[in-house]
Amino acid sequence: MPTADKNTDPPERDGWLDLERRPLLSVLGTGGVLSLGSSVATAHSDDDVPATGYSGDAADRDVAEIDPYYGFATPDADEIPETLAPDSVVELHSAPPEDPENPDRPPLFHFEPTGLHLDSGDIVAFVLDEPDHSITTYHPAKGFQQRVPDGVAPFSSPVLSVGAAWLYRFGEEGVYDLYCGPHHVFGMNMRIVVGDIAETDLPDYVETFEGSEDPPLLAPFSKEFLEHDLNAPSDRNEGCEWPFLTPQEVLSADALDPMHIQTQGSVPFAEVFADVDRVGGHGPRHDTRDETGAATTPTVQVHEHD
Repeated sequence: MPTADKNTDPPERDGWLDLERRPLLSVLGTGGVLSLGSSVATAHSDDDVPATGYSGDAADRDVAEIDPYYGFATPDADEIPETLAPDSVVELHSAPPEDPENPDRPPLFHFEPTGLHLDSGDIVAFVLDEPDHSITTYHPAKGFQQRVPDGVAPFSSPVLSVGAAWLYRFGEEGVYDLYCGPHHVFGMNMRIVVGDIAETDLPDYVETFEGSEDPPLLAPFSKEFLEHDLNAPSDRNEGCEWPFLTPQEVLSADALDPMHIQTQGSVPFAEVFADVDRVGGHGPRHDTRDETGAATTPTVQVHEHD
């Protein structure tokens, strides 16, 4: 597996909202670095993408289908049709620092679990208890190095609202690297392995992060790439370090080795975070119930295998 640069000493910071960090936040606030890749993706549209999708009340649809490009979205995770009962559930989280007054780390945007092993044909329900997340493939049609099996459509969810669910059926065996569009630059990635794959049959992209000039494709962002883009807009930003996780750090973590995912079945984000020791501090501890005991993350009925 490719390895991220390891640094056993967490970077010194006086709090990520101090003056040193404000140029960084200024750039992010204007949408500069967050728009990376969007202009490239428009140059690689797929003329064969069908103009189809699902709208309306999921509960009233007799025969629900999962589109290979757009999946199946419902604004209410409780209204997933019985015919689409998922085999697995993935939660999308934005975890603030544990102590906002004295943070040990920046916010963590992540999938839970971050690694998942599936059988061919399994359905995954992606759910969230907070807004503005998506589930998107690395694909040339979206301006990125292909990091899904050959023949897989450049699928993506919409940007989802609180309490929503998005479902996708993973039919083709192989390794799928996914990201959240709004939080891609913050290392919000996950890896799904479909089927039982021999180590000798792993795709080349498991070991490499490569873009290209013709056609222009981006690789998952590295710390160096993001810091260059961060420091380029003005002299005020010179010397700023990227304090968040990066896609390359997450996807190159030992915990997301496809062989490890197949052995474990499900890999929590905490295990991935422990592999990336640059950020420092502790990983998030998820409590899915509020003080009244009510679940904060939508509860989804999972299909029970015989």
